[in-house]
Formats: sequence, structure tokens, C-alpha cells
Amino acid sequence: MAKTDTASYNWDLLCGVLTRIAVKNVMRRVSDIVAVLISLEVRSGCARAVLVAGDGSINRLGTGSKNNTERDLFIGVTKEPLLPQLLAHLKDDILCHTGFYDLSKEMRGDPCRLSIHLKFVDGSEDGFGFSYGSESRGPPPSICDFVQAAAFITEPWYSKQKAMVARSRRTAKMSALWNKVKKLFT
Repeated sequence: MAKTDTASYNWDLLCGVLTRIAVKNVMRRVSDIVAVLISLEVRSGCARAVLVAGDGSINRLGTGSKNNTERDLFIGVTKEPLLPQLLAHLKDDILCHTGFYDLSKEMRGDPCRLSIHLKFVDGSEDGFGFSYGSESRGPPPSICDFVQAAAFITEPWYSKQKAMVARSRRTAKMSALWNKVKKLFT
């Protein structure tokens, strides 16, 4: 059973000011996480989104670069144990720091917003949020490593999905071209 700590605090952004709000917070464990959703927005556009769940659900969009042009969202199910692979990059002690962190006071570059949503086995949810500039200090290294691990772990599946769509689009173009050719001779 998880221990409850009523002295814990979450951070929240309220009217542009980082405000400390007291909440009843359950001491979380990484082993209790059943799904992770990570989204990175750059200049208010989605640069990357990754969802990995214990039931094998997987969603992926984008490259994570500020010039991301990949807008197709791929949704599927995999038999690969992606969630345990991803959670190996997250430690229990980081979970006591959930909340939103506004790092934009020293913002340089494009505005970025990183969100990490965690769903727990008891149905509750928690997470992290960071607002920062692409050329300034961003989230802590442990969070950056976690986000990079999510991209790396889901990349083989994502590449396969993109290849299938590319083949399908080529086939559709060839079919359309063939239909035009047939019309010329009929």
C-alpha cells in the first residue's frame, strides 16, 4: 500500500506566477505506472507525442525537432514490452517532484512546452510540465533522458508505421496514374 504524505506540495502555474499549492499527495512508485503520455510543443505546434501503455497501446507523432513536418499520428498495439523498457529510465524519487515548472523567465529561442502525463494502477494521474525556451535552460537531465528514451524505444515501431503509409500513398498514386492512362486508351 502506498504511503500518504499530506505535507507534500505540487507546483502549478497560476496567472503566470509559479505558485506552491498544498495538496494531499500519495507517495508514488514507478512500478505503479500503467501508461505514459509525453508531448512536446514548439511554437505552439506539436513536435512530438508519445503514448506507451502496459496493455501494449502505442501512439507516436513527430520527430521532436522544432522544424518537425511529420504530422501523422500513428496509433496501434505492440507485443513489445515498451512500457517496462521506458520506465527503466525513471526513478521513484523523481515522482515527488511532479507539477508544472515555468522556466520561461530566462527564455531564449522558440517557446517550448513539455508535458509528461503518468497514469497509475489505481486510476489516478500525475505528471510534469515545463515551459522554457529552445535555446535556454530546459527540464532537468533526468527528465530529458526519459523523454529521449521514449523516442528511442518507440522509433522502430514508428519507422515501420511511416514506411507502411508511404507504400500505401505510392500505391494510391500509381493507381491514380494508371487510371489516367487507361482513360487515354478508352
